Amino acid sequence: MNYISSFICKGPKFLKAAYRFFSILIAFLSVFEGYALGNLSSQPVIQDSTSQSEYSKKLQKIGENGYLQSLEEFEETRIQGIQRAVMADVKSTIQDARMYMASGVDSLRIDWQIEQIKKQREIVLSGVFEDDSVIQSDRNLGVSGAILNELLESALSLKEKIEIRSDELFKLSFRIDSLSAIKEVYRFSKDSVLAASYASKFVLVGKEIEPTFNMLHNTLNSLDKLLARVDGELILLEASIMEIETKRTELNSVLFSKETFGFMGLGFSDLPFKEVIKISNEKEIIAFSLYFQLYGGRIGLMVILVLLLSYFIHNLKVRAKEEGLIEGSDNQHLVVKNPLLSALIIIIGFFQFFFPSPPFVFHFFLWMVAGLALTVLFFRFLSRYWLTFWIVVLLVFFISNSINLILIFTKIERILILFLSIIGVVYGSFLFLNDKRAQLKERRILYFVGYMVFMQTLSLIFNLFGSINLSKALLVSGYLGVVAGIILLWTVRLINQVLALASNMYNKPDKKLFFINFDRIGEKVPGIFYFLLGIGWIILVGRNFYTFHLITSNFNNFLNDPRTLGSYDFTINGLFIFLVILVVSVLLSRIVSFFSSDPDVANSPAQRKHISLGSWLLLVQIFIISMGLFLAFAASGIPLDKITIVLGALGVGIGLGLQGLFNNLVSGVIIAFENPVKVGDLIEINGKPGVMKSIGFRSSVVNMFEGASIIIPNGDLLGQQLVNWTMGKGKKVSIVVGVAYGTDLEKASNLIKEMLMNDGRINKQPVPRVLPLLFGDSRIDLEIAFWVTHYLEVPFVKGDIINKVDVLFKKEGIVIPFPQRDIHFRSSFETQKGDFDEDANTGSPEKD
Repeated sequence: MNYISSFICKGPKFLKAAYRFFSILIAFLSVFEGYALGNLSSQPVIQDSTSQSEYSKKLQKIGENGYLQSLEEFEETRIQGIQRAVMADVKSTIQDARMYMASGVDSLRIDWQIEQIKKQREIVLSGVFEDDSVIQSDRNLGVSGAILNELLESALSLKEKIEIRSDELFKLSFRIDSLSAIKEVYRFSKDSVLAASYASKFVLVGKEIEPTFNMLHNTLNSLDKLLARVDGELILLEASIMEIETKRTELNSVLFSKETFGFMGLGFSDLPFKEVIKISNEKEIIAFSLYFQLYGGRIGLMVILVLLLSYFIHNLKVRAKEEGLIEGSDNQHLVVKNPLLSALIIIIGFFQFFFPSPPFVFHFFLWMVAGLALTVLFFRFLSRYWLTFWIVVLLVFFISNSINLILIFTKIERILILFLSIIGVVYGSFLFLNDKRAQLKERRILYFVGYMVFMQTLSLIFNLFGSINLSKALLVSGYLGVVAGIILLWTVRLINQVLALASNMYNKPDKKLFFINFDRIGEKVPGIFYFLLGIGWIILVGRNFYTFHLITSNFNNFLNDPRTLGSYDFTINGLFIFLVILVVSVLLSRIVSFFSSDPDVANSPAQRKHISLGSWLLLVQIFIISMGLFLAFAASGIPLDKITIVLGALGVGIGLGLQGLFNNLVSGVIIAFENPVKVGDLIEINGKPGVMKSIGFRSSVVNMFEGASIIIPNGDLLGQQLVNWTMGKGKKVSIVVGVAYGTDLEKASNLIKEMLMNDGRINKQPVPRVLPLLFGDSRIDLEIAFWVTHYLEVPFVKGDIINKVDVLFKKEGIVIPFPQRDIHFRSSFETQKGDFDEDANTGSPEKD
């Protein structure tokens, strides 16, 4: 019995429970049996209350012992369950920690990046606050402040990365610590076998945890040290930025004051000019590389847009040549002269405004690329005089902006500033006095030339006066104004040429992408383009002055200050971003719709392959609009729970008044998925053939062969019976021809079959048939039945077959009869006689 009980105790839990239950049951039975036997053997006398009390106590004791034993067993089972769950959780957490540390950031690289930030900060601050006897350069302070701000962004990015990593590792460490703090983990079973088994598992898990746990804590300590270093650099960077900003404010407050006395007076650096250029290049390279690292994604997007626009212009050029639309003047179609260079000018001219607070060297690089591209386009387009003007201005612009990259004032630099300002005044005045203005392709360039002359005159005056910072700023602003103005002016002209050319090519009911009526404005650029050009030019020129920086800072604060409307917090900038994202998404959707249909009516396999994506592009449009709406809400900070209210109201609107619109939208999606009809399919509507041109959100456009285009709601298109010839194998053609009685029908049939089999336009399967159809009044009708692959060829094939049958029958002597009628004339006497004879035969003659 002891052996059995020991085996059961070591067995599964349900055996233990069964053993415990039966033990208590046997105890109850033994007590009850003794009590019953005692009562049966005694005489029928009144039971003693004392014996009853002892019996009840025995039963209570058995019950209490059973309960305590069950409670002890339950507690032990509960502890074992907790221990197993904790062990599994610990192993899972350790595995997560290993995977996270294996895929985490490189601490050595972060340490190197922090060291690079420190070195670059020291390079930037060198020479900025050291010598007060040297004229402080506003450009030096501006570049230094820009670099420090970029370093601050990099340091903040590193800090965020370290904090995210540290937080995740701390959560894992805390999870392991919390699991190890559960008291049930350290309780062992009274059963020696179970206790020994659990102890061995405990030791194994501990050995497995220890290296990972130690590595986890070491990594946390390393990250804490890195975070402390980053925080130290952030403090120094913020303090340096504030100091430079204060210094720059003080410098610009006395901008009109004399900074040096005499043309070669004191205040200039004694460093060699080469050393000054070296120091300046170090800072400018740092500024350019850091900005490229921070906004590399936008730069990559700009390159992609250049390639896409270049491809689009190239296609316009090819199709315009095919349609004879680019045989006009060069001024109208300069954009297609070199699609890549035109795309480069347009995208740089437009996209440069989407780079926040760019360093001067970055903008200088973009302007030179656009300027060189425009120079190539101007060859053989401008007259030699004005082409020379552009090359000279671009060259002087390059020299003046290169001087602007020098951050420490020297006497050589002052001489160069003076020389360049004199060139601007003299050359600009010569342009106005010359009579070559009539040769200009764009007369508005003269406004920018006048601005250049005015600014160079001021630069010359302030240079001689001794205000070097202001003279340099005016010099750069003058040449920048004329070059940036010409680039923006031709950016607008090129955009207008692209839109005008595309509008002429796609001016059809199913190609309504452009919203400008070029038939009314002709080659004239819309006024809104020049308005935007003026605003962009002011921004580009104004960035060269510190006052503009102060104005834009206040404006940015206005845009980004939080405002409250009820329970909703918003900013003007957030609302602007919301509108911009929506406009861009709608524009992208229209561009997709623009390319989703082809203006040429075709049913060849190659063209069908090209336009087979038209129906699926509807889903792309819906996806673009949906994602644009979601991103607009997310970017503007509008709580997404507010969207559910809008959707609920929209659902009510759909249920009440927008059923037709919703039906058409859903029908469009069904058409896109099921593809019962695709863009480019040949279809029949009410017995009239046409070509499916586009499938939109609400309706589809069909170009009828009669010349008109009809717009059909998607619900009607899906609900009515629609004949789709493109999805079939072809169209059956039947021709009935009659032959004279006595003709050899087998011979005639074989001749026609041989002719049909030799025609490549007729399908070989199903096999063409020639069968006798019926006996006519004067002929036997033969039915000619065959299949033609392309629906559009049916009338031409049918006409050719009729002509060939006629020629063949004439050649073989087979007669195609035509209906004949014999007419017999009788005199009036014969008519009366015939009537009398008829009456006589009937036995009832008529009498007068």
